[in-house]
Amino acid sequence: MSSVDNSVKGERIIILDRLRGFALLGIFLMNIPGLAGVSPDAQPVLRSFLEILMQDSARPLFAIMFGLSIALLYDKTKIKDKNPYPMLVRRLVILGIAGTIHAYAVWAGDILLMFAMGGFIMLALLKLSGKWLFVLGMSLWIFYTVGQDFYSNYLGISVTPAAVFGAQWESWKAIAGMTLFLNEFSSMLNHLGFFLLGIFIYRKEGIYFIVEHRLKMWLFSLLFFIVGFLGKTALLLIPDNLFIQSLQNFFPFVLTLGVAIGVVLTGTSRTVASKLLPPFTAVGRMTFTNYLLQSLVFTTVFTGRGQTIFQEGGIWTNPGYHFALSLGLLFFVFQMIFSQLWMKKFYYGPFEWIWRVGTYGKLVPMIRENANK
Repeated sequence: MSSVDNSVKGERIIILDRLRGFALLGIFLMNIPGLAGVSPDAQPVLRSFLEILMQDSARPLFAIMFGLSIALLYDKTKIKDKNPYPMLVRRLVILGIAGTIHAYAVWAGDILLMFAMGGFIMLALLKLSGKWLFVLGMSLWIFYTVGQDFYSNYLGISVTPAAVFGAQWESWKAIAGMTLFLNEFSSMLNHLGFFLLGIFIYRKEGIYFIVEHRLKMWLFSLLFFIVGFLGKTALLLIPDNLFIQSLQNFFPFVLTLGVAIGVVLTGTSRTVASKLLPPFTAVGRMTFTNYLLQSLVFTTVFTGRGQTIFQEGGIWTNPGYHFALSLGLLFFVFQMIFSQLWMKKFYYGPFEWIWRVGTYGKLVPMIRENANK
């Protein structure tokens, strides 16, 4: 990473925060119907449009960012001549515990546990070269994540863990509390290729490469976006086409690449459009806190949407899609403002600070020295 000067490094880190904030918005918009209990039959045009843009596209971007962050922490620790594995193991254990509590006690749509599972597999692969990370990541995406639909539709076979383990899988599900872990494990396998591609992007200074080849990357961004958007539109409009439906895990990631490259290029430009991205910086630095708050607030506000004690309260039941979406957008704007104000006084978000203390096994300063000046 030494080939990149400090100013570009700083700009790159800011862009990563903004990408993370952008991905968080996408995940939240897709979670809102489930968090609010909107009827699945309520399918207005706006909902269909947003699902084309973000359904199954926000998670791959979040997974890439997670893989990238694991590689970044690994390298930062190695530079200090320290063994990074104990630190990373603690970090993933804490994430897994938080995800388990979140899923069982708050909302079953958690992704933290799945990310923690993927993280442990990444630990075994961090020493792979960039070439092998790319080959393995793309192979997992093409031959497993995308491929399983083709295997099922054209060969009549399934490569999912449930199919591979068969009766044994069902016996595991019979164990109290195991269904969630097994489902998260299956989801993790679908995202494993994205985690590894995130490490590859970090190793090969992908953000820097995109910025250095602006014209070419704008063309790729536009191409990926058009192919992904049209493909996902076809998935919605042509549900009976076997070939198109077999690509339901292909088009979302292509769209992800187009949007991600476009965000990087926009954020590192001096155009008017670049002014739209700074609000995502602080919310991206507090992703852990903001993600948990989204489910905590929405499962409290909407009746019967949460787990355990969150099933009992609530104000609204079965809201309309536009109402729930409007409330969600207002809440995300609030999170942007709150995150900006919080980060002026503190180094980390509340949950980020707890996570960091647990990761490094020691107290770290939270309040900025100039916060009260």
